[in-house]
Amino acid sequence: MNSIFKNNNFVIISIGAVPASLLRWQIDQVFIVNIIGCFLLGFLNSFPISRRYKLIFGFGFCGSLTTFSGLSFQLFKFINHGFYKLFLLNSIVLVILGLCAVGLGHLAAKKIIN
Repeated sequence: MNSIFKNNNFVIISIGAVPASLLRWQIDQVFIVNIIGCFLLGFLNSFPISRRYKLIFGFGFCGSLTTFSGLSFQLFKFINHGFYKLFLLNSIVLVILGLCAVGLGHLAAKKIIN
């Protein structure tokens, strides 16, 4: 149990996770929050900031904002209702756009830094 609280990482991550989970609760679009979270993660991880801030914003905020379980449930509903093409399209599009969003976030951060 002490390893969870080592260096106050539990508290540090919670500082970012709580507001992000509240924001996620207000935005009822799994697709949108995942793309925004991917962009922010690419953006934040490209800045030369301390580990503490990467834990708060990258791990805590982006991790709480994005939702793999919500995406999985949405995809399950497509399969369950027989919308196989919609399932496949959403799966592929979200992964590709997520990777592009991480890349764009990275590029945006590099433009600001340089």
